[in-house]
Amino acid sequence: MAFSVRMKPLDVPIYEPGKPIAEIRERYGLDAVIKLASNENPYGPSPKVQEALLARLSADPELWLRYPDGAARELKRALSLRWGHPAEGIAVGAGADELIQLIALRFLADGDEAVMGELSFPMYPIATRIAGGVPIPVPMGPEGRLDLPAMLRAIGPRTRIVWLANPNNPTGTVFDREQWAAFLAEVPETVLVVLDEAYAEYVSDPNYPDGPAAVRRHPNVVVLRTFSKAYGLAGFRIGYALAAPEVVRELERVRKPFNTSTVAQLAATFALEDEAHVAFVREANRKARAALRQALEARGFRPYPSETNFLYLPHDDGRGLATRLEAAGVIVRPVPGGIRVSVGTEAENARLLAALDALEGRRR
Repeated sequence: MAFSVRMKPLDVPIYEPGKPIAEIRERYGLDAVIKLASNENPYGPSPKVQEALLARLSADPELWLRYPDGAARELKRALSLRWGHPAEGIAVGAGADELIQLIALRFLADGDEAVMGELSFPMYPIATRIAGGVPIPVPMGPEGRLDLPAMLRAIGPRTRIVWLANPNNPTGTVFDREQWAAFLAEVPETVLVVLDEAYAEYVSDPNYPDGPAAVRRHPNVVVLRTFSKAYGLAGFRIGYALAAPEVVRELERVRKPFNTSTVAQLAATFALEDEAHVAFVREANRKARAALRQALEARGFRPYPSETNFLYLPHDDGRGLATRLEAAGVIVRPVPGGIRVSVGTEAENARLLAALDALEGRRR
């Protein structure tokens, strides 16, 4: 019997995540597969987080059978101390992804517009369309950089949101303090500016803007952060927003009652207590990224400059290259105009380079 339930029209593509290792292993009959597609932290979370989490769960059996704290009070207190931001101005979600969707659902009505980079995080247009809004993609600047002046020009009378990823995903590039200040000076106060800083902990550029400081000065600015990247907690799905309390109250209207688990809240709280681990991850990634970039350039690739734990490689047939690498046991992410490669461990990066060399040898 054919599916015949009526649905409202919805022109939304299905989000394509990085393929799981088990799928590629089974598809190609491989014993060893590495995943460099989803920008996970190959060094994992702080060992202190693992120890503290297991101790807390062992000491309090109530945590297993009670619903989580929907308000995430303990985590919000820790984040409030970390940023000097009021707890009532913090929203917690199942990763930054959920917060993006909550923002779109609450601040976009049918036909409202949301401005975004043409080559940026795909959840921006998806969340916009789900909410009934209209994505307004703006062409990228040189080397995959967000063109902030062009994005300002794209703002019209129906614009309600501007989505900005800094660093940008999938290109890895950043805009600086001067560009950010110029943008804030011109953007209308009636437009919500969502600054997605999912990869901020990886940035070493001294001219990187202070997003949380902008929230204190501009009530229409929302900053998104996540524990999925540098903190190594991708499997726990937890992130947060710093915003004006008025904005957070509106997000609470559309948030599910128990959207983050007790375990995720605890892990994130403990992770904030070990900034030394984040510093280690940042430095290890910086060195590995530089070495991988140099090796890729020696093989004819021209990666965009990156302040993240991934590299964007322009390529005429990104999807085809990704498929060939999958068959060799290396999962990367095909993206418009090329592929995105996560920076892995030394062994993982060597495996990627060996696979590329083998593909080149076969092509000859």
